Amino acid sequence: MLAEERRLQLSEWARVDGRVDANVAASNLDVAVETVRRDLDVLQRRGVLRRVHGGAISLERFAHEFTIPERYGQNPNQKRLVADVAASFIPDEGCIFVDGGTTTECLAVYLRDKPGLLVVTNNLTLAGKIADSTTQTYLLGGKIRPATLSAVGAKTCEDLRELNAAVSFIGANGFSLEAGATSFDTDEALVKKTMMANSRERILLVDSSKFGSTYPAKFSAFSGFDRIVTNVDVDSSFTDALAGSGVQIALAQQ
Repeated sequence: MLAEERRLQLSEWARVDGRVDANVAASNLDVAVETVRRDLDVLQRRGVLRRVHGGAISLERFAHEFTIPERYGQNPNQKRLVADVAASFIPDEGCIFVDGGTTTECLAVYLRDKPGLLVVTNNLTLAGKIADSTTQTYLLGGKIRPATLSAVGAKTCEDLRELNAAVSFIGANGFSLEAGATSFDTDEALVKKTMMANSRERILLVDSSKFGSTYPAKFSAFSGFDRIVTNVDVDSSFTDALAGSGVQIALAQQ
């Protein structure tokens, strides 16, 4: 296969899947990983995609915010497994913050019927899933973002500053060692920052597809979290770096 044919195939994989894993692509194309990396560098210079650790991401992912139905269709099993592990860190009583997002929403089944627990959330869908149980549910006020059905803005952060949580469960659009945890929207990023600032323990829930991605609004360096819950198939270079920095890693098995 000619170099331009390889690059055309890599571009197509990025367009369809949203990202390209250099090791997987090398195996599928029957070439060295270094060859794929050079091809990805060329494609980045051409403005076709953006290089990230371990491969590349389609630029469409940075320009397009996925709809709620699209998010539900992205890695649902991985998100559920992450939530299954994160659930072990939910206290039986006290106050917790739960951020908006389809991954944190998977915690709903574990938040029902805990009368000693107060769940404070900006996630409308999550609140609806637990509010009819014996768990105390506090839905934050603010402007609702249609893309996530989450409350954001000055009112949301004002409400949060009046509360203190034992644990905050936070989601992210992207996560990298260089940029930390990032979000598509600056208003959502500010809510995440405020939740983290008013929590004793901060836990990030991200499925492994989020690693290596960077979005416009940074809300925390990776060292700002006490614990990160992700899937066991995440690149070991990430887990090694995180463990070396003192951040606890909890891996969800398949």
